[in-house]
Amino acid sequence: MTMTVLMRLRPLVAGLLAAPLLGLAAGKSEPSSSLSDFEFGPERAPVGQVVHYVKSNLDGSKRLVLSVHFAAPLTMEVLKVEADGQYLALVQAELDPATLSESRMKSFNRLESGTPQQQMALEPDAAQRRLVAEVANTKLPVTPGHWPAHIYNFDLSGLNATLPHLKDPRHDFEASLIDPDFQFLKTKFKPDAGEQAGGFVYKGKARFHFVRDEEVDEVPCHRFEVSGPAFKNIKGTLWVNAKDGLIERFEHPLPDNPDWKSFKLSRISSRPMNDAEWEAFKAATVRRAMDMRDGE
Repeated sequence: MTMTVLMRLRPLVAGLLAAPLLGLAAGKSEPSSSLSDFEFGPERAPVGQVVHYVKSNLDGSKRLVLSVHFAAPLTMEVLKVEADGQYLALVQAELDPATLSESRMKSFNRLESGTPQQQMALEPDAAQRRLVAEVANTKLPVTPGHWPAHIYNFDLSGLNATLPHLKDPRHDFEASLIDPDFQFLKTKFKPDAGEQAGGFVYKGKARFHFVRDEEVDEVPCHRFEVSGPAFKNIKGTLWVNAKDGLIERFEHPLPDNPDWKSFKLSRISSRPMNDAEWEAFKAATVRRAMDMRDGE
């Protein structure tokens, strides 16, 4: 099969990315911001690394593997592998350095079929100071009320890319969450509808309160209590790897997808992987899934 559709989005020209979503639009109230907690430093980004995670419910059920490849400081691909490798999905994402938020995304499923299908695309609308997701030829706009803003259903991968850029890794910080409204998409969504409000929603601020340094499976980490309106004020826990600043573990009672009952993200390994090696890894994963499909 051709791997063209799986190729990574190329990093945008810095000047284009610098047309920030923070730019004012007439008559629009300015979103709040905690960007002062961050200082973007490309040298701190895990470029050329792949980090593997297991996503599951808190009790360990319904497991899948996430492989996150950082191609550039704020550019990543996430390969999702379910059912012991039978079902695959791919998400490509870029964050805007002006807002440290996901600004461009594409997601694909059915990689194992040999013909990947695009599920969603996300683009910025700087004039309206909003993000616009497109699903089945219908645009679903959302206006974040706070920067940075991350998509919870992206398994906190966007947040993960920003954590190495915290000014103080042992200090409280805030972000916000936006997410698909899965009930709306199930009951009210209309394909080919032009533009439809309500499909993506701003969920509010997420607060990360530094608790202490501790080890997780003998790995030194910074532990944060997670709460805030974005999480319906329900508490969870984030452990950030003290060495590379990436998520080591995340646990929360609120799932990021209705197919799960809760949300646990556990890091299992990481290693250097250049672009060519990543492409080979994806291709081998797809071939394995296709072989399993042919053997059914």
